[in-house]
Amino acid sequence: MMLDLRQLRALRTVADEGSVLRAATALQWSQPTVTHHLRGLERALGAAVVTSGSGGTRLTAVGEAMLPHAVAILDRSERAVEEVRELVDSGRRRIAIGVFPSAGARLLPQVVRALQGAGFEPLVSEAELDPLMAAVVGLRLDAAIVYDAPGRPTILPPGFRMIPVRQEHLAVIVPPAHPLAGRTGVPLADLRDEGWIAGATEADPVDAALARAAEQAGFTPRIAMRSDDYAVVAAYVAAEFGVALVPELALPAHLDAVATVEIADAVFERRIFLVTAPAVGEAARRALEGALRTPAGE
Repeated sequence: MMLDLRQLRALRTVADEGSVLRAATALQWSQPTVTHHLRGLERALGAAVVTSGSGGTRLTAVGEAMLPHAVAILDRSERAVEEVRELVDSGRRRIAIGVFPSAGARLLPQVVRALQGAGFEPLVSEAELDPLMAAVVGLRLDAAIVYDAPGRPTILPPGFRMIPVRQEHLAVIVPPAHPLAGRTGVPLADLRDEGWIAGATEADPVDAALARAAEQAGFTPRIAMRSDDYAVVAAYVAAEFGVALVPELALPAHLDAVATVEIADAVFERRIFLVTAPAVGEAARRALEGALRTPAGE
């Protein structure tokens, strides 16, 4: 049985409003109309989606399971109308793309130019890895620029694609006056006594990479401070509060305030991927892949 968007709208609004009556008011439908569409959804699913009591109407377990799908479908249907109207009016198709914060300044200019050159109007948003992946799978984004997180395999629904586009080096940064500043071939163990400026949480993938390499070098990094902003991390390093491991894309544009140290016995790298939803066509995918495989700044 085919789903009706009105059934999904009724489910979403009842979940928001907490009663069929309030949902009818919000939708500007009659109460029997809301009930009719809920019953139709229940016939399609083979189970009740709402239950009513003295406290109002709430979703059953089946309704709760259906709700995120309903929201995603409704959001996508609304976007479809907006995008086609935009295409009719301007001749350009919208494409919603997300990017993780440290890649924004370095990668986005070339990505936006490539999409515009291919006839698209990019709508860009910035978020951390987990929200980006949820937005793509939920069809709120058409594509996302993400990175790999070792130990956390990514499983995508059918039709989604995850394409490796570049390898990113992670650099150890130190204050300019540090004895190891600018040195190459430095054993990681030479930094065992340093305080490290780490990410905001212990689950940060860059910190996890440092912890693994440090364990192999025979020490545990001492965390001096934490921040979720790499510009702040670099400022802390410049102020001599500690040293840090940061992604290449997050390095300050001018390294006057900090210096780098090349580590001899550890390879700090992470892969960057392009994730695309099934609706992304070949022209947009080619433009995105080409832009992301071009060295930043070119």
